[in-house]
Amino acid sequence: MRLICKIIFSLALLLGAGLQTWAQTQNSLYFMNGIPQSNRINPARNPDCGFYIGIPILSPLSTQFSSNPLVYEDIIYPHPTEDSLITFLHPLGDQEAFLDKLKPLNVVLADTRTSIISIGFGTGAGFFSLDLTTRAEVNLYFPGDLAKLVLEGADEGGVYNMDGTGTDFSGFDEIAVGWSGAIGSKWKIGVRGKALFGFGNLSTSRSELEVSTSEELWNIQADMEFNASLPFAEVVYDEDGNIEDIIIEDDVNNMRPSSLFKQAFNAKNFGLAVDLGVDFRPSDRWLLSASVLDIGYIRWTDEVHKVSFNTDYDYLGLEVNPLEFTGDLSFGDYVDSSFSALADSLAGGLEFTPGGIYTSHLNPKLYIGASWWATPGINFGLLSRTDFLRETIFEQLTASANFAAGRFLNFTLSYTFMNNYWKNFGAGISLNAGPVNLYLISDNTLNALFWPGEAQSVNLWFGMNLVFGYKECWKKDQDRPLVY
Repeated sequence: MRLICKIIFSLALLLGAGLQTWAQTQNSLYFMNGIPQSNRINPARNPDCGFYIGIPILSPLSTQFSSNPLVYEDIIYPHPTEDSLITFLHPLGDQEAFLDKLKPLNVVLADTRTSIISIGFGTGAGFFSLDLTTRAEVNLYFPGDLAKLVLEGADEGGVYNMDGTGTDFSGFDEIAVGWSGAIGSKWKIGVRGKALFGFGNLSTSRSELEVSTSEELWNIQADMEFNASLPFAEVVYDEDGNIEDIIIEDDVNNMRPSSLFKQAFNAKNFGLAVDLGVDFRPSDRWLLSASVLDIGYIRWTDEVHKVSFNTDYDYLGLEVNPLEFTGDLSFGDYVDSSFSALADSLAGGLEFTPGGIYTSHLNPKLYIGASWWATPGINFGLLSRTDFLRETIFEQLTASANFAAGRFLNFTLSYTFMNNYWKNFGAGISLNAGPVNLYLISDNTLNALFWPGEAQSVNLWFGMNLVFGYKECWKKDQDRPLVY
């Protein structure tokens, strides 16, 4: 059983490390001026005026990885005496420090998205936007007791609670239509309605797992259930109901445009979502704001499958009798056959079936911000961000200083506190060269340079737009107060 736990735990860590190559929404973007896609983080925001169109794929292209509470150097670090790297599993690794960092339930999450269409324009009725975005989100949950069982072994009379173990993955395309407008001189509101089309999903719908240990036996109790939608593949079952094969459709394998378009806008996996935002300006120098994003769901009906794992199993260990070993049966063969028998017994609790319709929810995000202008070109902001996941809540607090040189250059410096980690220094720049708008933002810019092994979050937001209409807007703004 410990071997099986070790395999599962190692795979979880490898998956978490692999997600670091995905490098979502930037907190530093919230207070920056001059970026058309700022309405992605607060729908009440819009460019100064006019019209913009994003360059496909590049506007924006965003990616984020977060881990709570582990960081890179908790897993991999320098050998104490040699010029090489070791992991915490090495005999010289600090396994006690690793275990001390873990929480009862630990989370690794990643989010990447790219836009095919991003258009916005102002009218007398407000500012309108249209976006087509491809999104992929992954949340991985693993319990601290799993690591404890793997690294320290079983205690006599130990009870290891592994509830919450699981993963949630959703891949979908999003068509969003947004509007923002003013109410009087102090209020602005915004809304983005979103139609969602899912192209793949794996969701943990139930996760109860407990291992009780003693000298005589290990008792494994599990009640777990996973749902999956694989519209791009055919799942073949054998006579016993086990998955025999997964066949990827030829049109998808061959990247035929018609098939890819069908998968991208699959109405069988349809959902709805909404983003809401509000700005309130009590005076010329102050702006209070709030937004809530991704309130929504996807209803999965295409190629739906269910995996259940229910067992109450007593593992009695290995009974070794040297007299049983002959030339035809070595000790290694005996161990292999014993673990194979254990795996077969546990597999008896697995059940694969064509599933029914199910629903997955997006991960909502709440932003509350306040900013103060020292001059028309310099403002300071404070932002609270809360991410609501299935099993936990992420809290972040960001302070920023923002500088504007007319419409040509906007720059921000930010500092974020999250996951009890203090070294999150970010920066962003937006440049307008004629009609071309370029921007690059990260909440963790300096981390990658000075403390790469300590970072718990890595993110990046890049965009390129063609923007028109600033000249007309500038003329309209001449008679306005200090900053509004």
